[in-house]
Amino acid sequence: MDGQINDVAQVMPDPWPLKLGETLSSHDWFPFHGHQFLGSSFVRTSVMAGRREDIGTAVILQAEAMREDPAGTLPTDDIELADLARFRSVDEWLEVRARVLKGWVTVLVEDPRTGAVTERLGHPDIEEVVKDMYKRKRGRDAARDSSRMALKRHKIRTKMQEMGVPEHMAADKGAIQMLAEHFDHADIYITPDNLRAAMAEVLGYTGAVTPLSAHRRT
Repeated sequence: MDGQINDVAQVMPDPWPLKLGETLSSHDWFPFHGHQFLGSSFVRTSVMAGRREDIGTAVILQAEAMREDPAGTLPTDDIELADLARFRSVDEWLEVRARVLKGWVTVLVEDPRTGAVTERLGHPDIEEVVKDMYKRKRGRDAARDSSRMALKRHKIRTKMQEMGVPEHMAADKGAIQMLAEHFDHADIYITPDNLRAAMAEVLGYTGAVTPLSAHRRT
């Protein structure tokens, strides 16, 4: 039963646009197209058949899918689905499975680390939402990373000047960038001692560094 939501001819599932590890776990919200949902045949059928609870279950699963990995997908395993849908038993879940998963189809998810492909469930309407949200997330993440690295470069240059590092080194953009990446990866503070160690490790610089304050006293 897993992955066979509709009685259609077996075809190769489409790949999901997001890969394993691409999530929206930091988001507390997602766009919900209310007019489209309320006007759907699923809602009309559920109401007319006296199964209004199916609507709530479908919304719960849609919300859970936005928290899954990758974003917008659901597992194919019925035990996992029953748990996500807040059912007390798998048997209760199986009674509504076909109805509340209307529109969901099997999709292929790639693991970028290994190249392996696994099957999950995805929905065409949610696919467009997560594609847009993840694209915006990557843009915001890139902007934050750029600002963080710019601040590190500024701190390194300032610290170099305070330590009396030769001007040609403090003005070397390539060297500053290498040091900034070192501090970012090591996740340590940019202190004089740490900077001296980084200059030796990253740049191979072992020359004496005299603080500017010492020059002023002579």
